[in-house]
This record gives sequence, C-alpha cells and structure tokens, in this order.
Amino acid sequence: MINGINNLNYFSTPVQNNEPKKELDKDAFLKILMTQLKYQDPTNTMNDKEFISQMSQLSSTEQIMNMSKSFQEMVSSQMNLFKVQASNLIGKTVVVENNKINLTGGFSDAVIYNLEEPTKVYVDIYDEKNNLVFTKDLGIQEEGMKTFNWDGVGINGVKLPDGEYKYDVYTYRDGKKEKIGGLDGGKVDAVQFEDNQFYVLINGQKYSTEKIIEISEI
Repeated sequence: MINGINNLNYFSTPVQNNEPKKELDKDAFLKILMTQLKYQDPTNTMNDKEFISQMSQLSSTEQIMNMSKSFQEMVSSQMNLFKVQASNLIGKTVVVENNKINLTGGFSDAVIYNLEEPTKVYVDIYDEKNNLVFTKDLGIQEEGMKTFNWDGVGINGVKLPDGEYKYDVYTYRDGKKEKIGGLDGGKVDAVQFEDNQFYVLINGQKYSTEKIIEISEI
C-alpha cells in the first residue's frame, strides 16, 4: 500500500515568482498582442495594417534587445583588451600632467614644467582649501624643461605645515593669463582599474592614464 501522506511531496507545486517585471520584454509584448487578438470585437477586428504594425514593433523590440546584449558583450570584451594593453605600461617611464606637490619637512616636490619658447613665468601655490599661500615671478626663462623648488614659506613669511598643495604655472600673452601645464614623471610601478577608469602609480602617486603625455622605455 502506498503511503499517500509520505508521498505528497512528489506532487507539490513549485513555488512561482509572481513578482511583476519592471520592464516589458519580448515575451510580455507577445502576450499582450495575443490577448488583444483574443478579446477583439468580432464586428471590428484588427485590420491588416494595425496587425503588421504591432508585429513590426515586436520584431523591433526583439532586435533592440539582441543589439543591447551584443553591445554589452562587446564593451566587456573591449574593457578586457584595454586592461591587457594598460598592463604593458608597467616598467615604462612616463610623463604625466600634474599640478600637485607635497610639502614634507619644509621641502616640497619639484614643480616641473616645459616651455616651448622663451617667456616670463609665474607660479602660484594653493592649500587644500584653494587659498593662495605663495606667489612668485620667476622672470623670463628660456625654452625647455624647467623646475622650481618651493621652500614651504608662505606669503606672510611663515613656514607652512606639511601636506599636499596645488600649483599653477602660467604666463601672460596679450594681457591674458595662460597656464603652462605642470608635469611629473617616473617609472610606472603598477596599473589600477577603478570604475572603468585606468590609473598608473608613479612615485607613490596615482594618475589617470588620460594624463599621460609621453611614454618611453627609459
């Protein structure tokens, strides 16, 4: 004799997820169309043009969904390729745009900039709250790579605390202020990937790969 009580679990109905979908997919679109055909007024049936139009919408919806999936797969594949390419930067020497320096023990990182022609140069230094703490007229300088070392003394003649500062190197052309991009450089120690962005680590500092302006083997 079969024990019906013990075997009820064999005939149990699986729990279904009845939570409504937030977006209509092609299956939902098709169900709506079939329901519309089922309950249409026999005296006023859907004409051929309307039916063809709705079928075209179904076809377009399916094509768009397929295209979206293919596009996502392509983007994912492309990102993986970019990661491999970015990793090739490790060990190479790069030059990046930079406008930050660290003041440590009263000595700052070098402010590095490049001049394409002789010009008069100025430098301004700001604290973390964007307050101007130092400014200097460096005079007319010849073209080429230049450096400036700040001694950490502010406008008021007082030594400023250690920390990170920002700077602007600039000149004036036709009475208008024109910035001269600051630079940093060194060997790439590592490459990082964050939120689909690529960064290189140089001298303990992290820079976006968009800031790289020169790459060399030495």
